Amino acid sequence: MPSTQSGRPRVAVAGASGFIGTAVCRALTDAFSVRALTRSPARAQTPDPDRRISWRHCDLFCAPDLAAGLADCDYAIYLVHSLAPSSRLTQANPRDMDLILADNFAQAAAANGVKQIIVVGGLIPDSFRISPLLWSRREVELVLASRGTPVTALRAGLVVGPGGSAPRLLVDLVRRLPLLLLPPSARSMTRPIALDDLVRAVRHCLGQPETCRGAYDIGGPECLSYEEMLRQTAEVLGLRRRILTLPWMPLWLASATARFFSGAPSAVVGPALESLPQDTVIRDNPVQRAIDPSAIPFSEALRAALDRTGRHLLPSPRQPIEGQSRELMRRARLVRSIQRVILPPGQDAAWVAGNYFRWLGACCWPMVCTHIDETGRCSVYTRFPRLHLLTLQWQAEESGPQRQVYAIVGGLLSRADGPGRARFEFQTLLDDRYTMAAIHDFAPALPWYVYLWTQAVAHLLVMRRYQRRLARLAR
Repeated sequence: MPSTQSGRPRVAVAGASGFIGTAVCRALTDAFSVRALTRSPARAQTPDPDRRISWRHCDLFCAPDLAAGLADCDYAIYLVHSLAPSSRLTQANPRDMDLILADNFAQAAAANGVKQIIVVGGLIPDSFRISPLLWSRREVELVLASRGTPVTALRAGLVVGPGGSAPRLLVDLVRRLPLLLLPPSARSMTRPIALDDLVRAVRHCLGQPETCRGAYDIGGPECLSYEEMLRQTAEVLGLRRRILTLPWMPLWLASATARFFSGAPSAVVGPALESLPQDTVIRDNPVQRAIDPSAIPFSEALRAALDRTGRHLLPSPRQPIEGQSRELMRRARLVRSIQRVILPPGQDAAWVAGNYFRWLGACCWPMVCTHIDETGRCSVYTRFPRLHLLTLQWQAEESGPQRQVYAIVGGLLSRADGPGRARFEFQTLLDDRYTMAAIHDFAPALPWYVYLWTQAVAHLLVMRRYQRRLARLAR
């Protein structure tokens, strides 16, 4: 039975270097042995002031690495998202990366006998229209629960705490703009929650896989519009600001304005604004009732998250190592490319892989041909002259009906000294609804900028054509 030598249960926290993950790890050290999993080698190598937290580098895109990361763990907390880059070049929708990460995590948890997964998602409005960000978080919940491990989903609105991207956006807009013009959707209502209250909700559910199984809405004591949150932010900062909500304003203009004046990346601003138009209502539940008595109001939580000047949000825990992480990715020169394909009825990942390699030669005829031998080794050549472009070796020990793994082991287009484990994976998930065709840790042999405008573009065009092919077959 998984446990530490001290007899305390062990909990693994994935996404531990974020502002929520950092707070959760520190709050659990009194009762649990905490294993903090991070995708950043720089963070794993940085000593932590709290020696009760054991940091481990874990590539969540690599199923064997993640299985080792969750070994001997009783519980797991999932705080991962794909908005931050994980390779120098990423050809993938964040939603698709989130699905692969969640499915890898669910399979590793099931294989290690993890008793409970806690995931923090977003409040889902009572509406037929759900923003892509919120639907992605809902898909993550479904994938995490699809492998049999009990899942507790805590659905929260805007989380207010030091280092949070959403409160930073509010603070930066109020600091830099004397006049704020808002879209009409800024009047939509939500329940912002203090980081401390979210941590208390996690503590309440952790270790109760049966009594806390399912989804729970959580929020702070106030129901506020985004317009009112901006007004309260100005009051906390001690600034006089004029805030006008216009009867009409396109979201793309609001997004561009917010990005320009706040400096926030589009990956943060765009999804946040897309989720504005609907009111969110907290459904009564035992977790919300547990945190209600001492829930922290928005303005108090925001004030506690500011630095000594009272004008800036405290930095993200990731900030000290962000520059080092970007430099490591730049030097590694690795590529990740992921496409979601609709799986034809009755087929599996093994069928998709075989169909793809056979189709590739026909798709690129007469320039390219493929050859597959009896061991599953696939070689890609040009026809005239005959040049060996790539070799992919089927990994039988890692493959099954729902996952097919091909190691990229040679060819003129692949760098042999790449720091990662280059591979092409076909992964079926969501009850065989989709197959994710994913290249991970590929090290191109071509000079980087030549690769960007040649091989990278060609691969993306081929994969999009294959997506359309399987969509037609599925119909």
